[in-house]
Amino acid sequence: MNYVFDIDGTLSFDGETIAPPILAAIRSLQQCGHQVIFASARPIRDLLPMIPGFEDGLLIGANGALIADNRQIRPVAPITPRDLQLVTELIASEQLSYIADSCWNYAAQVDDTQPILNQLDPQQLAQKVALPELNEVIKVILVGLTMAQSTRLSAQLQAATGLTIVQRTAEGNLDLTASKINKWSTLQRLGITRYVAFGNDENDRQLLQHATTSVWVQSKPALNRLGQQLTDSQCSPTSVVEKIRALAD
Repeated sequence: MNYVFDIDGTLSFDGETIAPPILAAIRSLQQCGHQVIFASARPIRDLLPMIPGFEDGLLIGANGALIADNRQIRPVAPITPRDLQLVTELIASEQLSYIADSCWNYAAQVDDTQPILNQLDPQQLAQKVALPELNEVIKVILVGLTMAQSTRLSAQLQAATGLTIVQRTAEGNLDLTASKINKWSTLQRLGITRYVAFGNDENDRQLLQHATTSVWVQSKPALNRLGQQLTDSQCSPTSVVEKIRALAD
């Protein structure tokens, strides 16, 4: 069986590490012959430091816009030049904070108070460049929005572009990727249709809906309505380990 794991809020509760007992439980899945796949909103660059010992495996990054296998990274679909131009114009006109990722390097204009900076290239593996210098942009995050801004900009972008938009209201961010890109659509591209999925957020919705078995980790109470009808796990390393072991058995 394939086991697909989101990272932040699902396996990691501090945004910096995954507890050793969780990593050990996941490692035991591999030892039993199961394939382990990590599927994160993070680009591959920022995913790698979170998964020691699993870096050579199959990884899905940037909400499905990137794939890595044996550390070979490839884009699934970049944001089109037209859509990127519209996003760039919106950033300038609204004076928005943002992070834009290519397959490896990034551009960013983010206030020092934003928590997302703790997750941005923590091991300084990449180069920060100006947005026009990125060869391909596979994901843009509009950072630090108010609820009203997030709703307004989401509607504006939906009307004007073909982007996939994930409104992450708990963080005040909008995640933007190319049309019809999400974690589940990328699994389909890889030919993976039967899997167990663990997730906790809006960007895991399709991944969980189409899984053979889904586990909703309750780390965001405001979103627990999305986890209705799914097997749930409390927000703690112990609970997640217990659920992994129960499903493996």
